[in-house]
Amino acid sequence: MNGWSLYKGDNVNWNEQVSKLKASTHLHDNEWAENLEGLNWNVCRWHYQKNGKSVAFLQGFLKRYPFDVGVLWFPDWIAGDYQLGDGIINVLKESLLLRFFTIHMRSHHQKNKQELKLLEQEFSHASSPFGSGLTMHLDLSISTEEMHQALSKNWRRNLKRSKKLDYEIVEVKDIRTIYRLYKELGSAKGFGELFSIKQIESLMNSHHDRMVVIGAKTSDGVVQAIRGAIIRGNQAIDIFAATNMFSRKNYLSYGLCWNLVNRCKDLGCDDFDFSGVDPENNMGVYNFKKGTGAQLVETLGEFEYSNSFIMKKLVNFASKWRN
Repeated sequence: MNGWSLYKGDNVNWNEQVSKLKASTHLHDNEWAENLEGLNWNVCRWHYQKNGKSVAFLQGFLKRYPFDVGVLWFPDWIAGDYQLGDGIINVLKESLLLRFFTIHMRSHHQKNKQELKLLEQEFSHASSPFGSGLTMHLDLSISTEEMHQALSKNWRRNLKRSKKLDYEIVEVKDIRTIYRLYKELGSAKGFGELFSIKQIESLMNSHHDRMVVIGAKTSDGVVQAIRGAIIRGNQAIDIFAATNMFSRKNYLSYGLCWNLVNRCKDLGCDDFDFSGVDPENNMGVYNFKKGTGAQLVETLGEFEYSNSFIMKKLVNFASKWRN
């Protein structure tokens, strides 16, 4: 029988099958599921079977509330044949036994008319998106010399400036060091708490053997900036980036970023995903990433569905407060 059903296999088989699909991302992996489980989300998985073979997979995260109410979050959409998403909302509702539910999902596929049309048949565009739907990818398959030549003039100048200070690049595994730098960054930018201790700990624990986190440590023993990436096959995904005022004055973020992308290259990565940019609301970060020579990519972005108008409004209000 062909169709969607809840996935009942184990984590190892899930990762083995999903990792073979070209369109899958780290957000489909069991490691990401462990991360969100650590943040009190319930993991929900489905697969589409065709002639007894699983050809598409979907991993979501559920918060269940009284009276059969639920909020479903899909950090990425279908891995595999995306055309099989037609009619999936009824499958989700019936398999989870929810009376009222709201879905918020994001697709990291590059924007294309065919897939966009299919998504718009099931969902509406998110009224309170978490991001811009834009990201940047840096080609690591070229030589280090070519990568350096691709840097903007300003980026190369600031990279040179970063080398004037006496500091060393170190591995960072201490969660409180990462938290401290994010707290300083949030205070300086007026953003509040960007990462909680629990979020950092969850990420580090779930991806411990697939994550590279490095820091710039000055001669006084203080780590002034950190940057980290998740390694998934031949791709690196930017996950941590935090600096303090001292490191910004001394351009340490340039030296740190340059070191990280080259480490990822040495580990066999040929693509570095900078994990989102927002030219409208955060031009500084956009220009920094653009200066590396990375190319802008527009993804399909975020979508939502709800069978309750009131619930949809409440979830969107909570999302705005969250940001």
